[in-house]
Amino acid sequence: MKRDDIKNILGENATEEQITNLLNAFHNSTKEAKDKIEELNNKLSKVSDYDTIKKQLDDINKANMTEQEKLEEQKKEIEQNLKTSRIIVNTAKAKEILAGENIDDKLIASLVNDNLDDTIAKANMFKETLTNLKESVEKKTRESLTTADLKPSITNVVQGEDVMTFEKFSKLSASEQEKFIAEHPDEFEKL
Repeated sequence: MKRDDIKNILGENATEEQITNLLNAFHNSTKEAKDKIEELNNKLSKVSDYDTIKKQLDDINKANMTEQEKLEEQKKEIEQNLKTSRIIVNTAKAKEILAGENIDDKLIASLVNDNLDDTIAKANMFKETLTNLKESVEKKTRESLTTADLKPSITNVVQGEDVMTFEKFSKLSASEQEKFIAEHPDEFEKL
């Protein structure tokens, strides 16, 4: 900011001392602001390295891990791998038991856990249930077929209607006789 700018702001009646004081105050506040910004930037640059420093610290801590801690970490990993492999083996065993059945893999997965005995028991129980269901359906089907009434019903023949006899035929008019002969040739031959 220049003297002329200050003079315009304060007006024509401003003294040189007032202008000097205002310029000094302005320049001092600008210098303080710059110093504060620089200080904050320095702090920010120190903090921005936080992720890098944290990773380095983690790497150092991992390198300084005691043998016991390393063994514990490996033990956890081995236990997890063992559990996963048991589930895979038990799934194969369950599929072997349920071979020949059309069962979805999600349903088989619900029967499987990391305990072989539990998995085998569940798979056998499921197979037994399926077998019992099949046998029950088969038995009911056979019973319904053996007790079914196989006598044909004559639904297209009108029941209780008199059969045409020669006497009835002879009493019909000539046009009715011709109509009967055209519609019922088999019955006419039996007369």
